[in-house]
Amino acid sequence: MSQLLACPFCRELFDRTEAERCPDCDIPLEPLHRLPPSREAVEEEAARWEQTRPEDVQRPFADPGRGRGALLAVALASLLVFGLAPWVNVTSPYTAVRSGYSLARGPLGFLWGGAVAWLVTLALVASRRTIRQMRGVRAILMAFAAMTGSEVAVLLVMSPSRGREVPVAYEWQWGLFVALALSALGVVVAARFGGSLPPETPAPAAPAPDAAPTVH
Repeated sequence: MSQLLACPFCRELFDRTEAERCPDCDIPLEPLHRLPPSREAVEEEAARWEQTRPEDVQRPFADPGRGRGALLAVALASLLVFGLAPWVNVTSPYTAVRSGYSLARGPLGFLWGGAVAWLVTLALVASRRTIRQMRGVRAILMAFAAMTGSEVAVLLVMSPSRGREVPVAYEWQWGLFVALALSALGVVVAARFGGSLPPETPAPAAPAPDAAPTVH
């Protein structure tokens, strides 16, 4: 490539041993690598820039940036708290420590909604790999994250002993409050999922029209 010369005006290529001046334009030839991009090359680059905006560039699957890692961590932690952590300690008429999963399998089946929402959140976050896609699912992710919080709020205000002949004694455990905190944190993280749009980068400017050749 360094052995090639080109005419700055018509861009015709010559070998270094062929000529020193363009036979058509009669101007000195220049090394090809010193010439600026041609108008066609700049126009092609501008077209590629228009087709792939910065917010549409696909990010690596394992990239934790722009809230992806944080939201995945919140969803996984919430599922673990739902399945393993104690939510309530029943002391009468029987004794048992129940997790969210245990309560959902029993009389509180509506608790499955929050768990399913976190599972869908995992799939949505993992599949969104451009900034535009991430920002486009903010609202639905916020709704999914808030679902567990709304279910916990229902549990806190309802009374399982109401309307029963046999009174029920119970105490809420730390898992319930951790689930509530993770739900609130998930809403905050989901609201910022994808971050802000990248600063606008101007498209490559097309070169000015070639001036008339100068004959030496």
